[in-house]
Amino acid sequence: MILSQTEKIDIIGDVHGHYQQLIRLTEKMGYSVGRKKLHHPENRKLGFVGDFINRGPQSVEVLTLVKSLCESGDAIAVLGNHEFRLIQNSVEGKKVPAEFEPFVPWLRSLPLFIELNTLRIVHAVWHFSSIELLDGKSVEEDAFIQETIVKKSPYKKAVSRILSGIKINIPEDLKLMDRFGIKRSKARLKWWMDLREKPYADCFLSPMKPDIFNRGPAIDELSDLELYNEKDKPVFTGHYCLPPNIPKVSGNVVCLDGCVTCDKTLWGYRHQGKDKISASNLIEAN
Repeated sequence: MILSQTEKIDIIGDVHGHYQQLIRLTEKMGYSVGRKKLHHPENRKLGFVGDFINRGPQSVEVLTLVKSLCESGDAIAVLGNHEFRLIQNSVEGKKVPAEFEPFVPWLRSLPLFIELNTLRIVHAVWHFSSIELLDGKSVEEDAFIQETIVKKSPYKKAVSRILSGIKINIPEDLKLMDRFGIKRSKARLKWWMDLREKPYADCFLSPMKPDIFNRGPAIDELSDLELYNEKDKPVFTGHYCLPPNIPKVSGNVVCLDGCVTCDKTLWGYRHQGKDKISASNLIEAN
């Protein structure tokens, strides 16, 4: 989905059912809160990077508010991998949680990515060739959703890249663990960077432990990566559950997923149009 608006937008990270943090964050951003409505004195809009549901206690309240804001024109939103999986289950005829069923038609109206004049929004990766392949595809079409379920389908791979990140296998002997102490067989890459000849310690988002500086991925393992040029538009993502010590801003790439369920902090960014991306525009609420 490519739009032409130039609005100033406040982008919000993965909410995951944490309604109270969402309200506190929007209040810190200057919004007044009403029933199913938020208003900013400068008529700013909100942008959501997806993953509204699961993990937190109030997914329905989050969906209700975000749906109302999008329908009134006060917000824009893209799908996260959690919502997309819900849609896939619905199309496959699998059980969908009863509380989410009324929201499925609205969720299917949301895009997989958004491009404005001064920014881009996608849940995990702005992968140019995948974006090009998916441009014009509608989540409202059952046939498209079914294609994203077929093994080795180019649409399945493209959606996986932009909603779930680009991963590589971790050598078994390294025994790397994520921030929660869980041993992982795969790790997500810093997709916007040239990672050739970089050690594993510099490649992963979110980081793994222990840091490995004497080994790194082979060139062929990085074949899915497409560099995100520093001259490209700022892009806002979520998805990566970054610990507090990891910067949310890396050049013109901003990851707003601060793992609200674990760290009790929801992150947002005050986008000022054509101004340069700055960590000083980050806003947090817990």
